[in-house]
Amino acid sequence: MGMKAHGVLFIAILPIYLGCQEEADCQVTELLQRSLEVETPHLRRLKASPMFWLHIPKCGTSFYNTVTHLPGMCPDLPVNLSMGDESVWGKCFETHFRALCPTLCDQKLLHCDWPPTATHQFLVDSKYEEYKGHFVGLFRQPEQRLLSAYHDDKDLFRSDPFIPACSNETMTKELSMEEFIQRYASFETGQLVGTLINLTLADVPKAIERLEQGFAFVGLQEEWELSICLFHAKFGGPCLSVDFEDTRPSHGGKASLYDTSILNGWVDELDRPVYAKAKEIFERDLQKFGISHETCKSCYDEAGLVWQD
Repeated sequence: MGMKAHGVLFIAILPIYLGCQEEADCQVTELLQRSLEVETPHLRRLKASPMFWLHIPKCGTSFYNTVTHLPGMCPDLPVNLSMGDESVWGKCFETHFRALCPTLCDQKLLHCDWPPTATHQFLVDSKYEEYKGHFVGLFRQPEQRLLSAYHDDKDLFRSDPFIPACSNETMTKELSMEEFIQRYASFETGQLVGTLINLTLADVPKAIERLEQGFAFVGLQEEWELSICLFHAKFGGPCLSVDFEDTRPSHGGKASLYDTSILNGWVDELDRPVYAKAKEIFERDLQKFGISHETCKSCYDEAGLVWQD
């Protein structure tokens, strides 16, 4: 018998135990069942559709390039047109693209956030349940993520109030580090559970559960090249030069490490276990799909990336 889920036809075969009198018969039945369970990149992609990119601040705006350039995702988007091309999208490029997303992209394949200014979605229970299994995203070592925001000279997170990159405003008041931590810590946990208000360690198991059960893809910002290669291994599509572009460069780019001494010993106790789970999932998928810098050479070559270990 057949059943449909997200536009994919799955064939359900019940074990034919009544006719499985001999061991050989059972083996044939088991092999048949396993052959129908084999996934392809195309099938994995359809099961993840509509794909929902959860954008956590300072975890890779550039990743939207990779998602939107999957074949058929946004048919009217020219190949290798970057989300960071300000000549096309303007200084508020992510917001402007999201506003055009319903027109440019196939919404059966890609979730278009609305309103377009809501670039960092919080997964309230209803939203999580609606898109469970469709989320994709990158995670980042918590203190490094926080310091990346602190040192960002385009989006002025340390300004009070926050000043977006496309604004012509200037900073009149700067948050102290204590105030900055209070405002911008634990976003990975907060976005997963749907709120930053009264967030405590008691919310961490829920965030971890949603990470494990709700995501079709988990990558790491600090392992950008491997994350991009893994994404294509899972969902197909050519590796493009735009996949490896840094649309929001700052202080050394994606691989930069910030001096954490400025935090005076503070660590993000909520985000650390969530990030540890993201790293575990990522490393498990690397092994499952045989991903390494050596096996990704063809992807890097296709994108014109010169990899240096």
